[in-house]
Amino acid sequence: MSSTNENKGADAAATKKQDDAKTAPKAQAKKVKALQVVSAREGFRRGGHVFGRDAVVLKIEDLTKEQIKQIKDERLLAVSEVEIEVAAE
Repeated sequence: MSSTNENKGADAAATKKQDDAKTAPKAQAKKVKALQVVSAREGFRRGGHVFGRDAVVLKIEDLTKEQIKQIKDERLLAVSEVEIEVAAE
């Protein structure tokens, strides 16, 4: 009989772990400003980055003011300001 009671105890412990995992606070995400950049041609370089026809998203906090200006002023780049979610540190 004790093995049956041990199994019930193990099942209860496993269920508690699953419930705790469901209710545990998840890592908070925060929104940050970014530039989404697409180039008219592949391999186009500006501001120390390479762009192509697939969108590249760059966090503004990772760029210098000069890089932002170079990227935004380039007529061969389509630049949109966006907000993205990143894991809070």
